[in-house]
Amino acid sequence: MENIVVIDGNFWLFSCYYATAAMGNLMVNKDGVPTNAVYGFANRLEQLIRQNPEYLVVAFDAKGKTFRSELLEEYKGTRKETPAELICQFSMVREYLDAHDIPYIEIEGYEGDDIIGTISKKASKQDMTVAVYTNDKDMMQLIDKNIVQYKKPQKSNDYEIITIDSFYDKYQLQPDQMRDLLGLMGDSADNIPGIPGIGEKTALKLLYQYGTVENLKEHMDELKGKMGEKVRNHIDLGILSKKIATIVTDAPVELDLENWKYKGYDYEKLAAFYRRYDMNSLLKRMEVSDNLKQEKPLTYKIVKQFPEITESSALIVGVYDQNYHKSPVLGFALYNDREACYISLEDAIKDVHFQDYLKNDKIEKYGYDIKKCINACRWHGLEINGYVFDLQLAAYILNPSLKDEMKIVCDYFQYYDLKYDEEVFGKGAKKHIPDIDVLARHYVLQAKAVFDLKDKVIRKLQDDQQYELFKDVEMPVAFILSDMEFQGAKVNLSVLRQLENDFMQQIKQLEKEIYLLAHKEFNISSTKQLGEVLFEDLQLPHAKKTKTGYSTAVDVLNKLKDVHPIINKVLTYRMLSKLYSTYIVGLQEQIFIDGKIHTIYNQALTQTGRLSSTDPNLQNIPVKTEEGKMIRKAFVPEYDYLVSFDYSQIELRVLAHLAQVKSLIQAFNEDKDIHAHTASVVFGVPENEVTPLMRRNAKAVNFGIIYGMSDFGLSEQLGVSVKEARDFIQKYFEQYHEIQDYMNRNIAFGKKHGYVSTVLNRKRYIPEINEKNYMRQEFGKRLAMNSPIQGSAADIIKLAMIKVDHLLKEYQLKSKMILQVHDELIFDVKKEELTTVMDLVKKGMEKAYQLSVELKAEGAYAQNWYELK
Repeated sequence: MENIVVIDGNFWLFSCYYATAAMGNLMVNKDGVPTNAVYGFANRLEQLIRQNPEYLVVAFDAKGKTFRSELLEEYKGTRKETPAELICQFSMVREYLDAHDIPYIEIEGYEGDDIIGTISKKASKQDMTVAVYTNDKDMMQLIDKNIVQYKKPQKSNDYEIITIDSFYDKYQLQPDQMRDLLGLMGDSADNIPGIPGIGEKTALKLLYQYGTVENLKEHMDELKGKMGEKVRNHIDLGILSKKIATIVTDAPVELDLENWKYKGYDYEKLAAFYRRYDMNSLLKRMEVSDNLKQEKPLTYKIVKQFPEITESSALIVGVYDQNYHKSPVLGFALYNDREACYISLEDAIKDVHFQDYLKNDKIEKYGYDIKKCINACRWHGLEINGYVFDLQLAAYILNPSLKDEMKIVCDYFQYYDLKYDEEVFGKGAKKHIPDIDVLARHYVLQAKAVFDLKDKVIRKLQDDQQYELFKDVEMPVAFILSDMEFQGAKVNLSVLRQLENDFMQQIKQLEKEIYLLAHKEFNISSTKQLGEVLFEDLQLPHAKKTKTGYSTAVDVLNKLKDVHPIINKVLTYRMLSKLYSTYIVGLQEQIFIDGKIHTIYNQALTQTGRLSSTDPNLQNIPVKTEEGKMIRKAFVPEYDYLVSFDYSQIELRVLAHLAQVKSLIQAFNEDKDIHAHTASVVFGVPENEVTPLMRRNAKAVNFGIIYGMSDFGLSEQLGVSVKEARDFIQKYFEQYHEIQDYMNRNIAFGKKHGYVSTVLNRKRYIPEINEKNYMRQEFGKRLAMNSPIQGSAADIIKLAMIKVDHLLKEYQLKSKMILQVHDELIFDVKKEELTTVMDLVKKGMEKAYQLSVELKAEGAYAQNWYELK
């Protein structure tokens, strides 16, 4: 018998959302778009597909009313409002099914249940077996000799399979009588009333005697007592409830078996979906069909000594762990048209000719994440020169949303011969170094991939007019960052230890004060225990209870600041504890034997082109509180001074340039206080009459515009009503109409081309901008407005790094660039070079790129990072 699977799409999507959202686990992708419901849906579907369904179709509810809501206005009226985080996934799940080549049906005026009912009964009549995947009670009425229901228990991955026999065992009824059962007892899930006062037990008793609601009506005068009275008074409501609970089996849908036959997925379409939404675990589970694989028998040698290499080659450095400053290097793989070989680190260290090849900058090398390769080798006493191509950086420019894993990158370019690292090494506690044959093959295949893809990827960069961004910006920055990372930032350990002692004393004192105010001791770091103390013991207002307890999130606690003195102490306790564990103790663990911290800069991570740092994250040391700033005291010069230069209002200057806002350009070039100037323009007062409040409001809007802030966001920040905030933004755009025009142009360009770009043609792809879902479309519009501004600022700081690095080398200075923190560059400077460095850095940063607005860099020097500001 042929088999067909019919899925209740709405039930699956809603249940997958609440399964994780109820626990606070709301998955989002890089752009902050919620993905948990679709991820769960895809996981379930993937498990189902392993059972090899012959035909597969998904049914959804269509928008708008159905005959049920016409019959009963209150139908489904008790359901909670659908969260915005789920609404935005409605269109996403359809996008997923399209990518998977799985058909779905939605028909105006009908529920998904009616589509399922019609398909199921038509298929059953053709003697097909039908599996209906849903938990809805009313769907049991469809069960017959060919139709079964698969119901998913909350705490199990196994399905409960409901057949005619199991249905009878449970209810002693025939499945079609489920309509009558719901007609009598109602259904709270759909707000079907039933007969008031009749529960399941009574309803079953009545059906055992009378069979249907209609027959019960014929004999209701036989019923005695209060039950008889309830039935007689409300029998028509019971009949109406049955009608509402009855699944339509003649909806306008035909069996389209040819299109519903499951044929498998198109690898590229589905992989592109998973990449877009960062569903990398699902991406890794995909199997590439044999016809896509290009792999031919690979002949390679494991050598003790490298052959003489004089031609351009791909060179892969096998680095075992993520933190390449600490990781062992396992070996080296090389591939070119004539050679494919692998050498272990032990043998490489003994091979003088191989080391000469590594150092030779005249022999071109191609790699993947060359910064990692260069620095991992430095820690083992080896020097690599001559890298001219980095597949990681090239792929990042072409598609900044790609996950930085070599197989994912190569698959994107339709090169499928690689394995994931975790397939070779395992992961977690099972991670291990495999046999040398496995290791050598893995790394040689990677080298071959880089070699084979290089020309194709460069052509793509050239076609997209992004080759200069790759060659003249990202590649030089990679070498500068490798030097900065290896140079490191010196840390005074005794300062951190003193801070550790001071913070611990403050934390202990706060604990005592909190216990005193709570009238008991408890674990302050436990949100469950803290919630009970605040909202049960102390009876504070604004309690938000979830399945895991009361919410003690910052927004909840901020509302209680003036209600009880314990709140400020809890907030301070949290802040100090975070600083203590993450930075004061955490940084001590990151100090190398040379007394320095060697961070890792992520050059291929953010969508805007900005750098980020990890192990440790030095860009995230809090500076909004004095306690956070104190941590910077531990960062000291290796030479004599730390010098810091920071761009002044770089993003506002970029905005003025991109939008060609004449008054802003003039104000910047006249070195005016830009926020006071904006306040003067918006409020229509002379600049000398601008009040601090006016300036504060203008500053909030200036920066809010850059980050796409809504009127609600501005109202929250300024503490005014949404209407006042909206009026303020409207006034702003009236006075700076060029900004409004610029934003509109960006949105229009994004809608037409699917991306926006920076001053250096760095592209941000925004598929959301053409979404039907309002929330996601608005998100796409915000990206279209602010990505060129933020991305251009990131481009300029990279150009500044290149310019300053060139000047330091030209003047043969020993002083070093050691850190980049957003728009700030930090240097370790010798006393005798201080004046020269201050002049050169300022000159390099201010001349990095020509805007209509003059760039301004402000600098300072001090004995530690804290004193620089």
